[in-house]
Amino acid sequence: MIDVLKVKGLPLTLLSVFCAFLGWSLLLPVIPVAMLDDGYGDALAGLSTGIFMAATVITQFFVPRLLRSVGYVPVMIAAAVLLGVPSAFYLIDGGAWFVLLVSAVRGIGFGAVTVAQSALLAELVPPRQLGRANAFFGAAIGVGEILGFSIGLTLYTRAGDSVFLIAVVCGVVGALGALGVPPLKAEPTGHEVRQRGTHAPLWKLALVPVVGLCTGAMGFGALSSFTAPAVDGIDPAAAATVAGFALAVTGAAQILGRVISGWWADRIGEPGRLVVWASLCAVGGMLAMASVIHSAPSGAALVAGALGSAALFGLGFGGVQSETLLMMFARMPKERLSEASATWNMSFDSGTGAGSAVLGVVASSSGYGGVFLAGAGLVGLGTATLAGDRWLGRHRVVEHGNIRTRLRRLTADSPTGRRPRG
Repeated sequence: MIDVLKVKGLPLTLLSVFCAFLGWSLLLPVIPVAMLDDGYGDALAGLSTGIFMAATVITQFFVPRLLRSVGYVPVMIAAAVLLGVPSAFYLIDGGAWFVLLVSAVRGIGFGAVTVAQSALLAELVPPRQLGRANAFFGAAIGVGEILGFSIGLTLYTRAGDSVFLIAVVCGVVGALGALGVPPLKAEPTGHEVRQRGTHAPLWKLALVPVVGLCTGAMGFGALSSFTAPAVDGIDPAAAATVAGFALAVTGAAQILGRVISGWWADRIGEPGRLVVWASLCAVGGMLAMASVIHSAPSGAALVAGALGSAALFGLGFGGVQSETLLMMFARMPKERLSEASATWNMSFDSGTGAGSAVLGVVASSSGYGGVFLAGAGLVGLGTATLAGDRWLGRHRVVEHGNIRTRLRRLTADSPTGRRPRG
């Protein structure tokens, strides 16, 4: 498993990934609280996160063009700096709109770094090791998020402004790590791609993974936004524990899900074999949370039920993340790897935001139990789409043909020269 870490540039890429997500998760819960402490009100506090994520998604659309024109290293360095260094400006009392402007700049950095890092993974790593590399990639993200979400608010309440300076350090270290990555550029598109002649439009190749990921992310948006208030409505004493550990438990389970699915994809030589089961696991987590809220236990039983449901969802959603990214890399021509990365990241971020917004409306009319039932329905829609794709066995296009071409490439890369099992 760890032999993939010998790939040139991968360890430093993982360092850059870790720093980016640590810096992001440190400040994600802190900025709204800091704005409330400064008297800006709930609307502006929420708008700070909304503007950050909007800038992230808009930026992700344009990153593939940058990766072709200037290359991965300059984009990763600039993105790390834009995400981390402006955090120091939160120390300046420049008013609400100044805070929102800083959030937008940081969102640009986060959008660029997420697309560049995941696309670079497919450029650096041989196909036979991509699943394992993606597992380490997911672990770097997950560990960064767990640390950030766990200590961000604690640092803010106990050490004040030091949390912003730590975010600056994360950006600087991430930029320095990117300096050691091989100087690659995304491959150009144009007549070269048209001559190779794909068997289906690119949007069709990405549609199924996008639906599977986006609906799963909508469930994640519901889980991250409404678990704590749902528990608080049942037992306020238990809510403090759930609020402190729900995201950490979900993040740890996502790491495990990505590791398992990445290892399995490399073992059988084809991504997507576990994606339906992973999505079903995520549906189970949503239904389990709805059941816990409906039965309304108290004390330790409530905490165990809520965290167990979060863990079940996280395990499934981690597998969905890994499988859908690998599916997109396998289906898209190599010249479109950066678009695959951008599409995957945009689906994740927009799905998370949409889930929080749409299911917030459900919460106002049907309560928190209805939120998680509706979330299960949304994730179930993605599950059905993924299952239909597996059942139909549609023609999967890679660089020069279908999945058999993919398997021949994997066999050629295999040190034994044998076809992977599966």
